[in-house]
Amino acid sequence: MADDAAKPPPGTALARPMIARDLDKAGKGQLVYVGRDGEVKDPKGVRNRQAAAYVAFGGITAAGIALAITSGFPLLIPFYVALGGRFMGTVRAVKKVNEASVALSNGDALAGRALAEPVAKAWWAPGRVRALAELRVAIADALDGKGEAALDRVRRARSRLSPRLIQHQFSYYTEINLLTSLGRTKEARIILEARGPVPTGEVLKLSYWIAQMHLAVAEGKLELDEGELYDRMRKGLSMTAGRDLLLLCAWAYAQKGEHDEAKFAWQQARDREGSHRLDVAMPKLAEWMASYGKERPDLDDPAPEDDL
Repeated sequence: MADDAAKPPPGTALARPMIARDLDKAGKGQLVYVGRDGEVKDPKGVRNRQAAAYVAFGGITAAGIALAITSGFPLLIPFYVALGGRFMGTVRAVKKVNEASVALSNGDALAGRALAEPVAKAWWAPGRVRALAELRVAIADALDGKGEAALDRVRRARSRLSPRLIQHQFSYYTEINLLTSLGRTKEARIILEARGPVPTGEVLKLSYWIAQMHLAVAEGKLELDEGELYDRMRKGLSMTAGRDLLLLCAWAYAQKGEHDEAKFAWQQARDREGSHRLDVAMPKLAEWMASYGKERPDLDDPAPEDDL
């Protein structure tokens, strides 16, 4: 989601925790835990379950080593040590993938790639973790303007993910956005329609909205009633990182000839965070912004105060 006008003051991003409690408050450089239903999960509960899993696995490993020693089968000790080492290696790999996500969210393709690429190539890491790392490398490719390479990576990574995983579902919206940016709108439309109606999970719904509206900009039309568009703008207004959604809403209102609403969404977008390199992520939207700004030089004028 977009860019320079909404950058936080120096040091602000560093003060933010890596994991946000809800989607609305999540800014650039922050992640949220998302369940299989597409809803944001409480980070405290997720951390508690992770800690319990670490303790349980550590206990099993220690018990296995102790049993191997006391039962006279020392040859089993390397097996349990290797098992524990692989588990801890996987934990570190997942941490690297999360750190890559943070870097990419901040628009740092170089750091994101450096963190994710070694994990994507780590033969010892579980296939799911390697696939998640590959998706991060795909985002780095997209930020570098390598849309075709990013598209190939997304498809390859998805083939290694279970359809039950939320990342498998998200990958389709990433694919739609990449195809749209590449001008392959017919392919993007086929994939979007195959996804069915708007999903119910908060994060999945947002991903669908952005992919659908991004595609609509490229196609030059959007079939959306006033109530649906208002709901989307209201969601953008509630989000710290709502800039992309609000700019898409501004375009949609402008297409309807409702230029006061378009101006409001445009101005509200300035106060929020969004995509780095919008010209790469959503080139048709960036083109529209340039032309619309020339047509309406009053867009950035402050709204008049209400008469008292």
